[in-house]
Amino acid sequence: MKLNPAQMEAVLTVKGPLLVFAGAGSGKTRVITNRIAHMIEKEKIPSQRIVALSFTNKSAKEMAERLRKMVPREKLKGIVLSTFHSLGLKILKEHITRLGYKETFLLFNGGDQESFVSELLKGKKIDPKKVPPKEILRRISFAKNTQKFTPGNELSINEFDSITEELFPLYEEGLKERNAVDFDDLILLPKRLLAEFEDIATLYRKKYEYYLVDEFQDTNQLQYEFLSLFRGETDNLCVVGDDDQSIYAFRGSNVELILNFEREFPHAKVVRLLENYRSTANIIEAANSLIKNNTGRKEKTLFSRIPSIEKVEYYETSDEKEEAIFVVGRIQSFLVKNEFKGKEIAILFRTNFQSRPFEEELRNRSIPYKVVGGYNFFDRKEIRDCISYLRYVANPKDDYSLLRIINTPKRGIGPSTLQILQEESFQKKSSLFDIFLKMIEDVDYLPEIKAKVRQEIYHFVELIESFKKKFALAPKLAPVLREMITQIGFEKMISQEEDDEKVVKARIYNLSELVNMLSFFEDEEGREEKPTIFDFLQRLVLLMEDEPKEDEEDRRVQLLTMHQSKGLEFDLVFLVGLEEGILPNSRVIEIGEAVDEERRLLYVGMTRPRRKLYLTSASTRRKFGEQIESAPSRFIEELSRDAVLFFPMETKDREAETKNFLEELEKLKVS
Repeated sequence: MKLNPAQMEAVLTVKGPLLVFAGAGSGKTRVITNRIAHMIEKEKIPSQRIVALSFTNKSAKEMAERLRKMVPREKLKGIVLSTFHSLGLKILKEHITRLGYKETFLLFNGGDQESFVSELLKGKKIDPKKVPPKEILRRISFAKNTQKFTPGNELSINEFDSITEELFPLYEEGLKERNAVDFDDLILLPKRLLAEFEDIATLYRKKYEYYLVDEFQDTNQLQYEFLSLFRGETDNLCVVGDDDQSIYAFRGSNVELILNFEREFPHAKVVRLLENYRSTANIIEAANSLIKNNTGRKEKTLFSRIPSIEKVEYYETSDEKEEAIFVVGRIQSFLVKNEFKGKEIAILFRTNFQSRPFEEELRNRSIPYKVVGGYNFFDRKEIRDCISYLRYVANPKDDYSLLRIINTPKRGIGPSTLQILQEESFQKKSSLFDIFLKMIEDVDYLPEIKAKVRQEIYHFVELIESFKKKFALAPKLAPVLREMITQIGFEKMISQEEDDEKVVKARIYNLSELVNMLSFFEDEEGREEKPTIFDFLQRLVLLMEDEPKEDEEDRRVQLLTMHQSKGLEFDLVFLVGLEEGILPNSRVIEIGEAVDEERRLLYVGMTRPRRKLYLTSASTRRKFGEQIESAPSRFIEELSRDAVLFFPMETKDREAETKNFLEELEKLKVS
């Protein structure tokens, strides 16, 4: 497929600021990769002068894979194709000592952060069950990314905000004491380096000259300020995005950045990519009729040349059970007719709790399905245990990892012993590992700890010290990890925990996959120097924080939230639960916020299908066992009658619908 005139204009504009409004399905990634290829091949710009940033590892990887097919590999050497966070990590690895950290810093994952906040809450005599650490961390993350919250200068809105204000400085100090950073620090700390150290800023500004940011509508204030400091005075900045698809305000993204780009760069060229190559004309017309109701958006109207006589269909059902029966019945009909494959079908909902009736009905009809994001390799116990061992070998001051592994496998170091050790650690302001070493040097130190327990602690320290040396000296890391898994005794431990031999094998295979991952990591192309265990741990945290991967060979019907669907496409899509209080969300309605972002979320869902789109709602829905009346979403009334067929399903309609469907199914079975 050739580039259309608008796409070509974006590709050929290299110098100066460029704003590309890329509508849904308009070939955005194709434009970005063609533009970079044009810069290298035609404009003869050295690749090591180019920085291209995206928001997920998946999109950065896709960009790199496409470019390798367009540009000889040797010409891509030195180009930066990464996420904001990966770029920040690179800067920290080179300069973090300037901020008073040691070179081998740790990157805290979500579990580490929760453990730490839980400890801080207990220190303030606050029950972590009543004030969930995740709620505090969500507020801390929002504050770091938006810089709207600074302890002591904002009025608290509720109890959680007040507690966050109190814990925030302790959280920051605690991270620094542990020589650790969290995911948000991967932007915050590099920004500090660039702002406070002119030599560091100059180093990068001399090295790079051309900048490109994908999904710019998802950028937050902190990321934009980091980028501005990183690029300096050059205005060779291309940003690509769509304000109509900005759906991450809850993470701190600021749609005003893309809307105000022309104000910051008055001489910027603006290109609009408006032809949709994904969906039929009726689907695009329906989506346009919805999104045009948003205020403060850039005026643009998508169009599609893909014809279709089928309109979008909306059905109002009596309750969530009937909604599920209708949706899954339609899916079954399409599958039996072989019109769509399972992996080409998606059920999209606003929040995860809505998936249950659809899962139940899919099971009833023996239709395989997958809840996207419902399962993660890194959440498996044996993987978390093994990673904690790696983290502790890398940094024996990491008490959080220690507390996870000290009795994995069981070593007879009980709660009372751990309490003695933790109290001693707190009083001496030392890590638990330092206490262990003192116990080994002085047999009379902490006499209340039994000799058998002291012996187990000695063996544990010996194990950690041994593998610390092995990881440092070995030419390859993967064989050392394999040896460590064996020596720790994971296989025996798993065998004792599980009765089913298949489950035992599956869990051991998981550990094998972790070794494989390390092996692949070591053998990555383009690596200039031998990676360390710190590098691998940092990569793991980036992967653990990133979006779940999609299995392209999966033939199951996909169930996912509208947020998770962004960037994906399917042949057949069902958007379900379109009711007031669900979409728009009840929180938005209660506090009287503008519903623009909720409308954008529905717009994202409506632009996912290629061929067919269904919208559904329920007139009643159960809440805590009680049947409550629901009203159709206000967004339904905004949809074009020319592109959407409306079916408020009265009882007689439902009976006829069911009868016709069953008759149709029986005919198909006979044939």
